[in-house]
Amino acid sequence: MEPTETASALIALGVLVAVFVLGSRSKLQMGIAAIVAATLVGQLLFGESIQTIQEGFPLGIFFTLLGVTYLFALATNNGTVNWFVSLGLRLVGGQARVFPLVMFVVTALLTAVGAATPAAAAILMPIALSFARRNKVNPLPMAQAIIQGATVGSFSPIGVYGVIVNSVVARSGDELARLYHPTVTWVVVMVFGLAIVLITWGMYRSSGPSEEEAELAGGLQKTRDVRRPSAATHDSPESSLTVRLNTERAVTVAGILAMVVAVVGWKVDVGLSALTIGAILTLVYPNSAKGSLTQIAWPTILLVGGIVTYVSMLERHGIIEWVGGMAAGLGTPKIAAVIILFVGAVVSAFASTTGILGALIPLSVPFLVTATGEPALVNATMLIAALCVSSSAVDVSPFSTNGALAIANSGHQSEYIYKKLFMWCWILIVTVPLLTWVTMILPPWGG
Repeated sequence: MEPTETASALIALGVLVAVFVLGSRSKLQMGIAAIVAATLVGQLLFGESIQTIQEGFPLGIFFTLLGVTYLFALATNNGTVNWFVSLGLRLVGGQARVFPLVMFVVTALLTAVGAATPAAAAILMPIALSFARRNKVNPLPMAQAIIQGATVGSFSPIGVYGVIVNSVVARSGDELARLYHPTVTWVVVMVFGLAIVLITWGMYRSSGPSEEEAELAGGLQKTRDVRRPSAATHDSPESSLTVRLNTERAVTVAGILAMVVAVVGWKVDVGLSALTIGAILTLVYPNSAKGSLTQIAWPTILLVGGIVTYVSMLERHGIIEWVGGMAAGLGTPKIAAVIILFVGAVVSAFASTTGILGALIPLSVPFLVTATGEPALVNATMLIAALCVSSSAVDVSPFSTNGALAIANSGHQSEYIYKKLFMWCWILIVTVPLLTWVTMILPPWGG
């Protein structure tokens, strides 16, 4: 790049960093900040027209997230989600300490069919933590199971994270899309997520916080002083056990299964198929559609759309390729890879997982694919899978949406949960990028 072009590239990248900081530390939504930034930088720095800037907005991602979250909103309203939860509750019977493993599976299933991760956590976290309080088991494995379960399911082909990653890869060029295998990423995320849950469960399953831990965590009240939630509330395990599969719920389950078969078997567009099934359910059962539009993941849609719009502008001016070339020149591409993994983990712990995935995958392209479209020195699937794990495992952070939901629903144990999640956040920030790098990038299959 020429000196003036280099200065423009550095300014544009600095604005992107500012967008992440503003979106994390202020009330300004990160997606809005990114769209405004793209408008200003595109016109003032690169002389682009408004129409050119708007063309960077990812309509494919928009329709996919719109469809799957609308369908999930209908399933929540008509009780289908509670029916899925009740199946998990029945499985544990009197074995309260294995309940975190059941919640991991239930949460993963819900997000795997299109539920947004914060939506699934918001529904299941009160149930799980109420169950933990009633049965005097440690709440940390419950919270960890739901957070990691939501992440694992979200990387399915029709899950929110899976859709975002696959769309970003597709937008990064046909060569990368040809080299990338999304099923491998989903399996890798599943293995790491389950391992984290099993380790946490094994360490903390014996009991709830001890008196000493409670005192260290801020003088928590004793269990006998805590007011038990009413059995009539929506987060009561007892009330969830009574959910039955009526006609409307059976039709909803059949619709979700039909969507999965259509998407996986016939490559039908997931967003449009979800919207079609949602429209049919709305016409047949209009009462369940009340409030469903407000439950669509509009913040996520706006966030991803804004970040991708800005990154698309960077791509048009060769800035992504320039940064990737610089990263590849930091010694070897495999050294650059571990730097990217740590950046993904640290930023995602305090900002948006979806945002960081949308920004870092394009930055990695130059040392994943050569100019001739051939594989480079780092395997594309392995690095993207490692980046997905590193950026999503740290969602246990108290500063992430799911971590905050765990704290908000932990009642008198909130200070204990906060301290434990903060500790685990930093453990995962340090260990997961290193583990994924050592097991997936350094070996021969890493490139």
